[in-house]
Amino acid sequence: MKQFSLLNANALGIAALLAITHPASALPPKTDAWVEVRTANFTLFSEAGEKDTRRVGADLERLRDALSQLSPGLALDAPVPTWIYVFKNAGSFQPYQRLYEGKPRDSGGFFMSRSQGNYVAIDGNHRGNQTALVYHEYIHYVTRNANLPLWLNEGLAEYYSTFEVDKNEALVGLPIAEHVGWLRENPWIPLPELFALDENSKEYNEKARRGAFYAESWALTHYLLAGNPQRRGQLLDLLRLDKAGTSGKEAFSKIFGSDPAALEREAHTYVKSFTFSYTRNPIQPEANLALEVRPMAWPDVLFRLGDLLANLGPEHRAAAEEHFHAALAARPDYGAPLSGLGYLAELAGRPQDARPLYEKAAKLAPDDFIVQYRYAQSLLDDPAPGSLRTARAALTRAVALRPDFGEAWARLGYTWQAEESLDENVVHVLETAHRLLPTRMDVAHNLAVAYARTGHRAQAEELIEHVLAPQADPDVVIDAREALLDEEYRHAEELVTQEKVAEALPLLERVRDATRRPERRRTLELRIDEIRKALDFNHFVERYNQAVELVNRGDVQGAVAILEPLADTVRDPTQAEQARNLLQRLKPPAKRKGPRV
Repeated sequence: MKQFSLLNANALGIAALLAITHPASALPPKTDAWVEVRTANFTLFSEAGEKDTRRVGADLERLRDALSQLSPGLALDAPVPTWIYVFKNAGSFQPYQRLYEGKPRDSGGFFMSRSQGNYVAIDGNHRGNQTALVYHEYIHYVTRNANLPLWLNEGLAEYYSTFEVDKNEALVGLPIAEHVGWLRENPWIPLPELFALDENSKEYNEKARRGAFYAESWALTHYLLAGNPQRRGQLLDLLRLDKAGTSGKEAFSKIFGSDPAALEREAHTYVKSFTFSYTRNPIQPEANLALEVRPMAWPDVLFRLGDLLANLGPEHRAAAEEHFHAALAARPDYGAPLSGLGYLAELAGRPQDARPLYEKAAKLAPDDFIVQYRYAQSLLDDPAPGSLRTARAALTRAVALRPDFGEAWARLGYTWQAEESLDENVVHVLETAHRLLPTRMDVAHNLAVAYARTGHRAQAEELIEHVLAPQADPDVVIDAREALLDEEYRHAEELVTQEKVAEALPLLERVRDATRRPERRRTLELRIDEIRKALDFNHFVERYNQAVELVNRGDVQGAVAILEPLADTVRDPTQAEQARNLLQRLKPPAKRKGPRV
């Protein structure tokens, strides 16, 4: 474990070794001043100056407030943290750009969502309009679960990118002059081609072609949202069909018809006009916006930039490693970059190297929720004796530090899955995870199982039939329903233990009839047959003893009345023979009739 052993050297030794093995060419200048700005819902890391960064953070909160008014049902609360990186110019941003065909993309910003957080990175000096880039990328976050077609995803982001604050109002949907000018002077992409583009298309990735795609996507979205009330209703219907899982092409045909020519003509006419509608909404005043600002220490800058690089893709991992090592050289007991090295090892398919790094980091950084989460996840991915308990403790710390971190709540609930019994605390954990991650069917499934195992049958059935059944894979739904049957089976066996066999039998028969698992059905059939034989045996013993008692009291006729049907119906041959033998002893031999004289 070379990287791990480096931490055991003194700080001077680490710095000297890193200077040899990790040249500083990929590191940002140490003279750059970075600040961290925290708002109610966002964390910004910026080298673009405190004043501009404060404004970006405040306006993001205002945009979020405006979205909550325009679309009350929109999910704006993040189940993971949202980190926004603001670079001072294109040169500073370039080492942290995403790649296309091996080269940094010449974009003003990007958004990416990972299981541990959302990352937004922007050029703070991009044509002097960095706020538009932040808004654009934030809309991508808001629509992350909608599975929108690319044109609509980018169209919505452009539509809201012109968000503007005017005294006590927010202006939403202002036109983009650059797009209008381009569309009035250049040919459009035919709508069928526009609808077919995806993230791998050259029209989306190559700078020379992106203008047409973004301009047309914006224009069409603007027209559908603000240019025609009837079309706005159709767009909302399209979004509903998409949420229900209908394919983009099929959904569009259902709403707009199979021929998009009419819609294309309307959009052309709309752009050629000089009227673009927009909305005005009241905003929260400046006094209500709480902002925390602090200068960032050099190791913190290195770690945060390294974390961004680590999540960009394989091509950036060497640079990420360099950032993490440099942060450790500056602060050897810094747990976060050590956890970052573990994350890189895990991404490279070396979990055995990641585990000790995560473990060391978790001890050094007990108050870092991401460090605790990564350590717990490593334990759960490759469990050993005691791993579940250790992972549970780390995840409990993670959710205490970051109560809105949905993935940590989900994994915490998972740590109880193998326990013999569950309690209401487990239900609370999984309910929280489901509230934060409502589209995650694995979380909904685990909650349904927890409901079933803790006796909340009605809640389990509600979740299975109204959440899982319409959306989840059929096998997931079957598994959840089987969990309910598990509880019925346990109750039936408890009744058997209490010698209430007659009550247990119909429960077992119901489970047998409802199960979708052939092996379980066969096992239940054997168990039911066993119980029926036991019931038959007990019934025979009870009735046979009653007959004997009647004989002893001299009531032979009453005993015969019991034994005759008993001998005909009992399934056990030995018992049937026993009943017939007693009958022969009780019945007098038939009298022979003499010959007629």
